Amino acid sequence: MITSKSAPVVLICDDDPILHLAVKQALQGFKEKFECRSAYNGDEALVVIRNHRVDALLLDVNMRREGEGLEYLPKFRDADPDLAIVMISGNTDFGTVREAMRLGAMDYVSKDFDTDELLHVLNLALQKKRLLLRGEQQNFEAVHLQKSHVMVGSSPKMGELRKIIEKVKKSPANVVITGETGTGKEVVARQLRGTLPDGTLAPFVAVDSSTIQSTMAESILFGHEKGAFTGAERTSKGVFEEADQGTVYFDEIANMPLEIQAKLLRVIQEKEVVRLGSSKPIQLEFRVICATNQKLEELVAQKKFKEDLLQRLNVLPVSIPALRERRADIPELIRHFAAKNGSNELKFSDEAMDALLNYSWPGNVRELSNLVAYLQAMVDAEQVELSDLPAKITEGFVPGLRSQILPKSGESSFYEQVLEFERGILEKAWAQQKGIVTRVAEALGMDRSHLYNKLKEHGLHNPAKDRKD
Repeated sequence: MITSKSAPVVLICDDDPILHLAVKQALQGFKEKFECRSAYNGDEALVVIRNHRVDALLLDVNMRREGEGLEYLPKFRDADPDLAIVMISGNTDFGTVREAMRLGAMDYVSKDFDTDELLHVLNLALQKKRLLLRGEQQNFEAVHLQKSHVMVGSSPKMGELRKIIEKVKKSPANVVITGETGTGKEVVARQLRGTLPDGTLAPFVAVDSSTIQSTMAESILFGHEKGAFTGAERTSKGVFEEADQGTVYFDEIANMPLEIQAKLLRVIQEKEVVRLGSSKPIQLEFRVICATNQKLEELVAQKKFKEDLLQRLNVLPVSIPALRERRADIPELIRHFAAKNGSNELKFSDEAMDALLNYSWPGNVRELSNLVAYLQAMVDAEQVELSDLPAKITEGFVPGLRSQILPKSGESSFYEQVLEFERGILEKAWAQQKGIVTRVAEALGMDRSHLYNKLKEHGLHNPAKDRKD
């Protein structure tokens, strides 16, 4: 793998020493710098590839025996899946070329190559390798980001939300997500993200609408051509081009200025953009997902939001419940955030947990996440006591106020009772649906991945016995 600005390493695998010399002399004569290594058969080449950095392999088709290069090609690919392999042979047989490409070679050059041809083929193979690695890295980062935005909670409210998401996800229509600050609107938006035909995640471009205020708004959204304005030293894609075949996510869409809203409406209607400095429209395919903590209908009445834009956007509305509407999820959320921070589970006294359940959580899930990080840093004891909680949470709280849901001395803690209740629901649904995972998930309003996590958490998960149909 090319990880620095050092010269690419080319391994020459051929049984002819004269060819080694010819390739090395040819590559050393170029302005581009290459480091060359030698192997004279497939076994030697495997040793080099497994123990040293190799960026490109020049592989002879026939060495100790006819077709040895093709025979070893899959072994080289297994040893280094990112290796740029170029076949070389004195006999240009197109059947051999096709077979080499099928087995993973990137290109082909004959032994009577000229130096320019060799350089071109090698550079092209290395360029393909870089592009593939960059694409894999970008997809890895996208998948990692997607996995970090998970929905946590088993309350009825979250069950309803998951059902809505599953339905909305199947439609290409635009979406408006409403919810208070900190409820996790971007988390929901990323749950709606689709995939491309090759199975990779579709583009997802997030935009903070409050930043689309300046005279550069059109450049940010629609892109610009080189020289379109002072400082435009190169052509640049806008948000919509970057999101082609995917999703544009506008966070807090209510903050977008009216004049930009009008331009946005046209792009959504026509599914095309025109870069600044150009008159050529670019056809695109995208979905728009917007989030807001304000009532857009009221803003329309106040002439602060365009009614026709709202009609285009609000095809599929999704509402996220506030944390105070799903307090039963608080223990599970705490455990999730503690694990996400790389720490052991936080334990709470009954009074401390009761105070958390009694609190109104104006900052919602985000506020709870911040509290978990605070407690992990500040509390050294084995469990969090009421006195460890911030004053805003304990202010006005009367211990024992909710004593009817707290266990008596010697009984299970509140958190343990919640887990027992959860386990009972899962066991009942499992029995009713005869262990068919899909039906259990549908009955409980859970997606399959979330159900699997819950089953595993309660020791009920047995992949060997799971039924999926």
